[in-house]
Amino acid sequence: MRKLRTIPTIALLGVLMACEGEPPKTPATAVVGGGATPTAEAPAETDESAQAAPAKGDAGAAAPATAACGCCPCPMGDGGVAEGGAEMTATAPVVPPPATSFTIQGTVTMAGKVLPFGVVYLEDAPIDPKAKMTARIDNRQMAFVPFVTVIPAGGKVTFQNSDPFPHNVFSPDADKFNMGTISQNQMLVHSFPKAGEYSLLCNLHPGMLGYVVVAPSSYFSKTDAKGHYAIKAVPQGTYKITAWSPRLPTETKSVDVKGGDATLDFELHR
Repeated sequence: MRKLRTIPTIALLGVLMACEGEPPKTPATAVVGGGATPTAEAPAETDESAQAAPAKGDAGAAAPATAACGCCPCPMGDGGVAEGGAEMTATAPVVPPPATSFTIQGTVTMAGKVLPFGVVYLEDAPIDPKAKMTARIDNRQMAFVPFVTVIPAGGKVTFQNSDPFPHNVFSPDADKFNMGTISQNQMLVHSFPKAGEYSLLCNLHPGMLGYVVVAPSSYFSKTDAKGHYAIKAVPQGTYKITAWSPRLPTETKSVDVKGGDATLDFELHR
């Protein structure tokens, strides 16, 4: 007697459904003919919270809800996390160190008139190792240019001649010196080891006059056209400060430089 082939119940259901116009559906737990177990499809998420957030910076994108941290106006989420998930760390404000040097400034006058060629310098301050120790004076158009030159003690001055005829440079003051004749475009150097004031003269042209002020420290200033001076970067301390002007007696005062700038005026007399 011929044996009838048994059709699996699951397969038979698939055939019947196909005949009715619907494609067969395989349950997640069914085993198909090849023996492979297909992976069940995950159900599509419909939860609004699972939808992708709009990219940052997109027009019309809503900002995420945040709560104020209470210590500053910036919005922060729970636990101190700002927008984007980055943790915000409070930083202390940068406080600059207290100043250790200051400016001494003021004016130099005589009988109420400003002295544009004055010099003010500290008597007992040091010579800064970084201070400029050189200067240059030109013999140009029958004049010493600049009219007044200031250098610290131990500095050097280069004298040059830009005129088309020779000049002579000498001084009868303090440590007297005579540079001799300086030809056109020639340069000669003279050192000034000690503090003092030197008038500059030319024995070939008696009308020429200039000055070199050798300050005992590197803290000095020339007055401008309004008689104003400003000595900068002065270390804290108490100093003797002297004002000088051509053909006038000097005046020396005391000045305290502690915790701030100082203002000190001078009135010179003949």
